[in-house]
Amino acid sequence: FVRSPHAHAKVLGIDASAALSMPGVDAVLTGDQLVGDGIGNLICGWMIHSKDGTPMKMGGWRALEPEVVRHVGQAIAVVVADTQAEARDAADAVVVDYEELPAVVDAVAALEPGAPQIHPEAEGNLIYDWEIGDEAAVNAAFASAAHVTKMEIRNNRLVPNPMEPRAALASYNDAEEHHTLYTTSQNPHVARLVLSAFYNVAPEHKLRVIAPDVGGGFGSKIYIYPEEMVCLWASKRVGRPVKWVSDRTEAFLTDAHGRDHVSEAELALDADNRITGLRVKTIANLGAYMSLFSSSVPTYLYATLLSGQYNIPAIHANVKTVYTNTTAVDAYRGAGRPEATYLVERMMETAAREVGLSPADFRRKNFVRE
Repeated sequence: FVRSPHAHAKVLGIDASAALSMPGVDAVLTGDQLVGDGIGNLICGWMIHSKDGTPMKMGGWRALEPEVVRHVGQAIAVVVADTQAEARDAADAVVVDYEELPAVVDAVAALEPGAPQIHPEAEGNLIYDWEIGDEAAVNAAFASAAHVTKMEIRNNRLVPNPMEPRAALASYNDAEEHHTLYTTSQNPHVARLVLSAFYNVAPEHKLRVIAPDVGGGFGSKIYIYPEEMVCLWASKRVGRPVKWVSDRTEAFLTDAHGRDHVSEAELALDADNRITGLRVKTIANLGAYMSLFSSSVPTYLYATLLSGQYNIPAIHANVKTVYTNTTAVDAYRGAGRPEATYLVERMMETAAREVGLSPADFRRKNFVRE
């Protein structure tokens, strides 16, 4: 794959003439060809509406980007050659003319006035502004609280790192007009459905997806990635099987990342040090594009878990998700639940120390009881 070295840039032109003349090279395929063949954009599979009722703002994500790259490592072309070494050499020979654009990588900064605009569909880089819970009850709990604990909590971004990187092998049978994809997928059934119904790679009865040896996944291999789509499309284009195996650098740049929350949390206590309310405001970085399950992670898989194992009678959570010029963020190792647990337990530990109780006694006092 020919990948962008820029976090944000216009693609002004691609010159593949030198690459096409190199030994073993079958084709250099670009985003214009992919779009021209009717291959659809990658999707996010879970609709979230903002608190004002408007739907989430999903920017277009093509498997090969012909116009504007939005994170380092985004693919803009693919070289198909006899060997991996020949393909890599030829990819280095592809000349891309970029116009670099301002970039923003921090979610809080992306919401500030004047921040670089990443997708025209999402004004101010805000994807949705969502809430859950009883805000009036929470406000009442804080108005009568004997003590309030406040914290800003950052749950840092992480990169999944299985020992076995992602891989895909696609073949097209021209006589039967049938595609076969061998891929390191945690969910081959969903991959087949999405590749067919949304990405227009092939009718579902003309597509077989096989996941023989997945390797470590931890969530990061449950999505449908651009590379798998491109292998399927390219195999039909060039008339031969196409195989791709990620290297470690590609994995760091393209495997969906995890976490990346910035939260303001407040815990209200009564005079007996029992919790009466919890208020949470979270800004979640979803990266440059909305991955398959990304919208659900900081909402229904996170905010609904904020009570944890504790008896908290009133909770209100507000979640804003944001585009930045970074790799897409999606589910990883629990998907939202670890983020909620981390926040709640940090609050419990801090509140206990502020009111002079041992953390164990404070937790025991506030456990859910039958």
